[in-house]
Amino acid sequence: MPLPFLTAARDGAPATPAAEPLPHEDAPLGPRAHRPGSWQVGGAALLLLLAAYLLFSALIIVLAGSLLVGGVCVAVAAVVIAAALRLVRKGIRPSGRGQRADSPA
Repeated sequence: MPLPFLTAARDGAPATPAAEPLPHEDAPLGPRAHRPGSWQVGGAALLLLLAAYLLFSALIIVLAGSLLVGGVCVAVAAVVIAAALRLVRKGIRPSGRGQRADSPA
C-alpha cells in the first residue's frame, strides 16, 4: 500500500535523492566503529542539564537588570553545550586511508 503523504513527491512519482551533495555538506566521516558509551552519553546529559540551569539563571539575571553578567552566563552555557556535543561525537571512524581519531572542529 503506497503512502504518498510520507514522500516529498506529491504526484505519485517516487522521490529520488539529489545526484550531488548540497554545498554545505562536508565529506562523510564514515560509519562509527562503536557507539558512544554510557559514560559519554551520561556525561553529555549532565552537561546539558548544567547548560539548561545556566541559561535559566541568565534569564533571571537579565530580568533583574544585569545584562553583562547575563551575557557571561549565556557564553558559559554555549561553551558547556559545545563540550557536550564534542563528548558525544568523539570516537574512532574508518576513512579511506584507515582508522582515524575523530576530533570534530
